[in-house]
Amino acid sequence: MEALEEVKKALTVFNYAEKIKTNLIVASSLLEFMGELKEAEAAGAEKLLAAYFNALILEVNIAANASKIEGFRDIAQKLQEAVEGLKKHNYMGVQRLVSEAISAATTHGSWAAQLLKEKSLI
Repeated sequence: MEALEEVKKALTVFNYAEKIKTNLIVASSLLEFMGELKEAEAAGAEKLLAAYFNALILEVNIAANASKIEGFRDIAQKLQEAVEGLKKHNYMGVQRLVSEAISAATTHGSWAAQLLKEKSLI
């Protein structure tokens, strides 16, 4: 029965890690686009991107609660810092935080992916 619980946890972690990574990659693309905007357009875009980050923080916290992987909380913290960076117009710093969050999501999902591969589930 313990092996089944481990597989269930791996499925949960893998699912959330992949979903979070996808959303972080979208955020990174949006952030790159920010550099192309005129100053007048940037203010509204920053608010929209901050709202996107805040929605993603909620999803990451759900992942942390569902999976019991505290590393997801580190991702939420990086996203919170990214929101603060947006307010300061520090796009390079925000991009670095998003990249670190992508790396963390990849790391947290890698053991799950490995276990699921070993069980021929992915």
